[in-house]
Amino acid sequence: MGNSKPTFDRGRPNWWQRLMFKAPIALYRDGPAELMRSRCVMLLTTTGRRSGQPRTTGISFMPLDGHFIVFSGWGVRSDWYQNLLADPEVTIKVGRRTVQATAVPVADPVRREALMRAMEARSGQCGPPGPMRWVLGRLGIFDYEGDIRLARAQGPDLPVIELIPRTTERGGTARP
Repeated sequence: MGNSKPTFDRGRPNWWQRLMFKAPIALYRDGPAELMRSRCVMLLTTTGRRSGQPRTTGISFMPLDGHFIVFSGWGVRSDWYQNLLADPEVTIKVGRRTVQATAVPVADPVRREALMRAMEARSGQCGPPGPMRWVLGRLGIFDYEGDIRLARAQGPDLPVIELIPRTTERGGTARP
């Protein structure tokens, strides 16, 4: 702990979790993109570090001063995290808006810790709604509160990335 490079690695998600993590992609494509944005979920498209192909994943975010903060809750081996380290130019879809952005890892462990505390404080407004959290937790698929506690406990070792939007295709800037 205390070094400037994140080291947290919790392994790979199980098949239920991988399936659940793919759900936001289908939801964004099939309609309620603004609902997903309101629950703090964006789509992040990176360039595959080995394939060179676009790779899209749903990810939780926190808006901050016109930027977006994302956390690699699965640690340093997350494919999307490794991809953006290899190529920081990404595309994000936040609600109905698609924006080009640059991914900048947050190097300062104190700032990572502060950002994690801020994310924890707003976690009630994000992620699955309360009744769905309960069901997912009981089924052993996803424990949202447990994941927040685990990420918070990792504090300075958790990979945290700031996504800095450029402009949208229509020339405006993204709104959080």
